[in-house]
Amino acid sequence: MTGRVFGALSCQKRAFIYTFHLAGTFCWFKIFNEHFYELKASDGPSMYPTIHFQGDWLLISKHYKNGRDIGFGDIIVYKKPHDFHSEVAKRVVGLPGDYVLKDPPLNGETAVEKDAQMIQVPEAHVWVSGDDAPWSIDSKDYGPVPMGLILGKALGRFWYPFNYERFENPLKPVTVGEH
Repeated sequence: MTGRVFGALSCQKRAFIYTFHLAGTFCWFKIFNEHFYELKASDGPSMYPTIHFQGDWLLISKHYKNGRDIGFGDIIVYKKPHDFHSEVAKRVVGLPGDYVLKDPPLNGETAVEKDAQMIQVPEAHVWVSGDDAPWSIDSKDYGPVPMGLILGKALGRFWYPFNYERFENPLKPVTVGEH
């Protein structure tokens, strides 16, 4: 019966109904994408090997927008402080009040330079670093990132054909006095 009634509608009315449903679907998708989860393509070597240069899709949770519930070692997506049109993914290595080494030793080196600079992360900011530090443009280059620029937290990655890997936090915070 429903098929006959729908079939009896004029072509104009059917087009209106299809358009209405399509617009509704688009609105729900947009709301979901803005407020809950989003997929973003990876691009660049700075987070390798955690995130590959290309071909990975990051699952971003918007629950963490503006730094809400962000923790040490989380991978976040944020707008670059000096280029609001660029969005990047980096790992949080300093939270408000933490002291961080501006230029940490690279590639397994343990010696810290004599003129190494310690920086305290200001309130409402985080210090970020790429997993592949030599290729990363991050807080060592432009300073702490305001939490207001954080778009979300990367929960994991998808890659071809239908694989998913949840990100685990490999970092452990060090407290003063530990060796």
